[in-house]
Amino acid sequence: MKKDILQMETKVSFKRILMPVTLSPLPKMTHQTMQSIKVISLSYKTADVAVRGQLQFSEEEVQTFLSSFQAHEDVKSLVLLSTCNRTELYFESETTTAKDMIEQMLTFKNVWISGHLLKIIESTHESAQYIMEVATGLHSMVLGDKQIIQQVKSAYLQSQSMGLVSGVFERLFQQVFRAFKRTSNETAFLRGSQSTSYLAVEHTRRLVGKQAKVLLLGAGEIAKDVVKYLVSQGFENVVIANRTIEKAQTLAKLKESYCYLPFSEIPQYFSDFEVVISSIGVKDLIQDHFFTKAHFPKVLIDLAVPASISLSDSIRQAVQLINIDTLVEKIQVNKAESQAAISDVQTIIGQELAQFMKWHDSLPINQFLASLKQHYKSTIQEKLQQHHQELPEGVIDSIVASLLKTPAVSLKSMNLPESVSSVQQLNNIYHF
Repeated sequence: MKKDILQMETKVSFKRILMPVTLSPLPKMTHQTMQSIKVISLSYKTADVAVRGQLQFSEEEVQTFLSSFQAHEDVKSLVLLSTCNRTELYFESETTTAKDMIEQMLTFKNVWISGHLLKIIESTHESAQYIMEVATGLHSMVLGDKQIIQQVKSAYLQSQSMGLVSGVFERLFQQVFRAFKRTSNETAFLRGSQSTSYLAVEHTRRLVGKQAKVLLLGAGEIAKDVVKYLVSQGFENVVIANRTIEKAQTLAKLKESYCYLPFSEIPQYFSDFEVVISSIGVKDLIQDHFFTKAHFPKVLIDLAVPASISLSDSIRQAVQLINIDTLVEKIQVNKAESQAAISDVQTIIGQELAQFMKWHDSLPINQFLASLKQHYKSTIQEKLQQHHQELPEGVIDSIVASLLKTPAVSLKSMNLPESVSSVQQLNNIYHF
């Protein structure tokens, strides 16, 4: 009967979708009931970019939406992840359902989205597994996308700073981040997301180090990606040259130490650099006459089509020339390695999930023992007070620890389902 009533209450009417709705405060969780972790997801897998855009939250909207739940008695944890490819809500509640939270999201954005486009998970085990899979890049548009872990981490930290992360979510996300770290360290899965721009910077760092002086030719989309990775990998000495000087100036502003160079001055300063990365599709832009001085760049990376660096065999022998075909071949190898590593990632997630669920499923036992400890301590203090007696706090704690030893050992010696069942009966006896 109660289930029927809850289902009736969670039906969403068109009128309520358009008008602000505030969820009614719900009773606080007791030891007889458990919160569960739930997921709501709208992603590229079910919705096109136009639909996803309707439910995308700006940074300010995320802050406002989360703040409306800070005093909520039932929703103990809430993390909102909103990127170009997905909007997802991870939350922990006892009675608040996914339907309730969908209604809140649609009302906040003042939109209507068909329910079949939304993925809903309402079991703790499946929700925890899904969050781990998202954070490791298994559900990304680009398999093994490395950006998603930073987006998940930022969303988590924002909720944590607002007091919307419980002990359960803190433990869950520790396992989530550990699963990603293990995936990165123990498998080849994340290599598949590497672009030619990323590999160009990675080759540079590996061959000459991030202290190298880099000349970047071009200021288009490829160059922008290169600069992004140069910044993220800690390169400080970067100069950008482009035919349109204003574009080079704009790109150089992304980091204070970066500079720009007029295109006509490239031959004059060419020998000052250790690395040249070209993204300009002008055939034979860099030729042998750039290498007449005693010192010249030893690493040349050509990301352009057609190739912009054309050198004789004698010059090629004196430098390391990496072209787009070499990098694309490496990406294909990495993608194959990523596909092959999926089962390894799933194994890691399974291990981390098992650890989390073991901890989570033991919560009723730990909660009961904590309540029993407080019960014993209060009883002792009450009796001492009745008889006008006193004992040092340490002695009382020692007595309580002795009293707890037998039930604690007994409960933990049982298998988990039997132990949880016993705790449920004991909670009823003690009225915890």
